[in-house]
Amino acid sequence: MGYMRELEHLQGGPLQLTDYETGRLRQILDTHDEGDALIALSRFGSGYVREIAVGALAEHASVESLAALVERLNDWVPQVRQRAITSIRKFLVQEHAGLLLQALASLMALADKGRVDHGATLSEIRAVLKAPQARMAVEATFMGCRGRAARFLFELMLEGATDSAALLEVALTHGEMTVRQIAVDACAVLPAAQALPLLESAMKTPGASVRVKALRGLLTFSADPRAHLRAAMLDASAAMRSLALWPAPQWALDCREVLLKRLAEAAPHSKREWLGLVGLARELEEPQAESMLVLALATTFPGVRLQALEALGERGLAHQINALNDPHDKLFKCAAALLDKRPWQDFDEALEFHLNTLWHELSDHRRNTLLRLKPCWRQLEYLLRRHEQAPADSAYWLERIGRWCAAQYTLVDPQTPKVVRQALLQRLHALESTGELPAGTMSRLN
Repeated sequence: MGYMRELEHLQGGPLQLTDYETGRLRQILDTHDEGDALIALSRFGSGYVREIAVGALAEHASVESLAALVERLNDWVPQVRQRAITSIRKFLVQEHAGLLLQALASLMALADKGRVDHGATLSEIRAVLKAPQARMAVEATFMGCRGRAARFLFELMLEGATDSAALLEVALTHGEMTVRQIAVDACAVLPAAQALPLLESAMKTPGASVRVKALRGLLTFSADPRAHLRAAMLDASAAMRSLALWPAPQWALDCREVLLKRLAEAAPHSKREWLGLVGLARELEEPQAESMLVLALATTFPGVRLQALEALGERGLAHQINALNDPHDKLFKCAAALLDKRPWQDFDEALEFHLNTLWHELSDHRRNTLLRLKPCWRQLEYLLRRHEQAPADSAYWLERIGRWCAAQYTLVDPQTPKVVRQALLQRLHALESTGELPAGTMSRLN
C-alpha cells in the first residue's frame, strides 16, 4: 500500500490537490476495490496522481491493469510515460505472455500513437511472444484474432516456423482475409511441390483478393495452369475473370468455348456460380447466353439479377421494363438508367401503363425517376392529362403540376415539337386564369 502514502503526501505537500481533486480522489478510493481504483486513478486529471497509480499498477497482474499501462505509455506528461515504461516491463516476462496476448489489441494500437516512439517497447513485447515457451499460447490465440493483431501473430509465427508449409495451411483457413493474403504471398518462397497444393486450396477461399494472388502464384508455379484458368474464368470475381482471360491465349484456351461448355450444363445453384457465369457472358458479349441471362433474372439473388440485366443490354427492353417493379433499388436504378439510353418512344406505352397503375404506390424517388424518362415537356403533358382524367383528385394533380413547374430552371428538350410545347403552355395559362394554379406558375417555362 505504498502508493497510499504517496497519495497522502501529495495531498499535504507542496503539490497539494484542489478541493475538487481531493474529493474525487477520496470518492474513487472509497467506491472501488484496489485494482479498479488504480486503473481509474491512472486516468486522473492530475499528472502526479496518474504517476503514482501507474507505478502501483505494476503489482496488479491483470489484463485491465496492462491495458491501463499501455494507455499511459502515450501520456502527455513525460514523467507518467517513463513510470509506465518501468511498470510495463514487469509484464514483459514469459509468465505474463498470456496477459500480453489478451491485451494484444491495445498493444497493437500503441504503434499508431505518435506522441513518442514506442518502437523499443513493442520490440520487447515481440521478443517475449516470439520465444519458444510462448509458442503454444500464441498459436491458440492466433485463430481467434482479427485485424492487426492476427497479422502480427502470424508474421511472428512465420519468422520462427520450422514447418512453414503447415503454418501456411492453417493460415489459409483463417477468418481474417489479410492473413490469408500474407499466407499466399509467403508461398512464393516454398518449393513448387509444397506451394501448389496451398495455392490450389487458396483458390477456394472467400475473398477475391486472396484468390487473385493465388492464381498469380499458380501461373508461376504450375507447369500447366489451364484447369485453374478455366475455373477462374467462371469465378464470381470480375478481377479473377479478368486475370484469367489475359493469359488464356498463351495456353491455347478459347474463353468462348469455356463459356459455351458451361452454358450447355445445368443452371447454377449458388450465387457465386451465377455471378461467374453471368459475368463471363457479359464480358464476352455472347449472344448464345441470352436464355441463361433470362433465367438469371428470375433468381432470388439481387446481384445476379443486376448483372444479368446489364448483360442483356439492348436485347433486354422487356426485362428492363419488368425490373422497374423490382423491390431492390439497385435493380430499379439500373433498369431506369438502361431505359434512359433508349429513344423514349420505344417504351413510352409500357412506362405510362406502369405510372398509371402504380403512381400512388411508388415512392417519390421512383415516381420522379420514371417521370424523368420522358422528355421534359412530355412530363408536363402526362401530369396535365392525369389532372384532366381524374376530376376527383384535381387538387392533388394541380399540386404536382405546380411542383413540377417550380422545379424547372432550364428546359432542354429538342424532342418535343414547338406546337406541342405551345399547346401545353396554353393549358397552363388557362389553369392560371381560372385560379386553379397560382399566378406565375408558368413563368419558369417561358
